[in-house]
Amino acid sequence: MTITEFRVNDYITLKLEDKQTNIYILGKKFVQCKFLLLKIPVKKVSSLYDINSVDEAAEKLNHEMEQKKEIFNISPEVEFWRHSSNLQIWVENNYNTSLL
Repeated sequence: MTITEFRVNDYITLKLEDKQTNIYILGKKFVQCKFLLLKIPVKKVSSLYDINSVDEAAEKLNHEMEQKKEIFNISPEVEFWRHSSNLQIWVENNYNTSLL
């Protein structure tokens, strides 16, 4: 049985719909950037410690993976659980944007 809905809290729910992860805020579909774009080798992680927000990451990191998303062969189910996990950790850490 494949789980197609994950409730993060009273405000945020993720749904796997037509092989696409959709994020809902208070029941309304959130239509913004929702890509999993970072593939960082372990030995380079420390070079990213000075990034404190999603906006800083967007400025410092390249956007190459946005066009090459399909080459990583991430199944819709795995992408759904990655988004769910990321948002759950974010909520559990008081909405700390540096975790996104």
